[in-house]
Amino acid sequence: MISVVELLADAAPDALTLAQIVRATGQSRATAHAILTEMADQGWALRHPATGAFGLGPAFVSLAGKAAHADLLGTWGRQVITDLARTLGVPCFLARRLTADTITVAEHCLPTPDSDPVDSRRWFHPGREVRLRPPICREFIAWSAPEVRETWIERAAPASRTRLRLVLDDIRTRGYSIERMSSDHLAMIDALGSLDDVSDALRIRVGDLLSELTVIDYLESELAATTPTEEVGVVTVGAPVFDAAGSVIASVVTCPSTLLTPGELGELAAATIAAAERIGAQLP
Repeated sequence: MISVVELLADAAPDALTLAQIVRATGQSRATAHAILTEMADQGWALRHPATGAFGLGPAFVSLAGKAAHADLLGTWGRQVITDLARTLGVPCFLARRLTADTITVAEHCLPTPDSDPVDSRRWFHPGREVRLRPPICREFIAWSAPEVRETWIERAAPASRTRLRLVLDDIRTRGYSIERMSSDHLAMIDALGSLDDVSDALRIRVGDLLSELTVIDYLESELAATTPTEEVGVVTVGAPVFDAAGSVIASVVTCPSTLLTPGELGELAAATIAAAERIGAQLP
């Protein structure tokens, strides 16, 4: 099958007849026909209704686009977050969306090569997968369609749903999320990410406990009420990375894990947003 895929990719946007594919690959007509039939069934190939020639299908094109995004996120994103970490003097990471409800830590950078990551940041090591369960990873949800947002919110504890709706609106307005969670909650995040094989009742209860233990984000009205010298606790700031279609496919996250004045928070957030925009500008 690989040789057929490569052949169709090289010929694109032109289509190839079955005879051409047989000659180019050296396969028997029956084998080539079976492969192309399976590819067509899976959307990897399209057969022209009039000529019978085969070209690349929409499923393969979509997969190739995702692979291109992943590669660019890995290469371009690595340099961007390295620059960001060294400029701000705080750890940074790039979270990439894997599925509709899963992200992974694609790249991670410390301010200096000899920096020691503290134990409370262990959850963002490269390759770590995290479920998009309320209330975490809000910058991936804030720009979603209303029905997607509401479905996500409905998975949260009932007592936190109103605040989540307000927070998602504010994140979309200001352009970033703020995590103010303490290190004591990390075990709860781990639990949320490993609940696929347990009962719905237990999964909901663990989510409820996390919501009860956490004050979710900051509302703009709360930040506006803060004096210029007053400090707020900021563990992370996350800014979305958009592709050319306007979908959130990744997030740049800075990790100050400290108290910041409104001015300091604004500067850090602006740098985080700018880094996310630099990455998004390179994506097809």
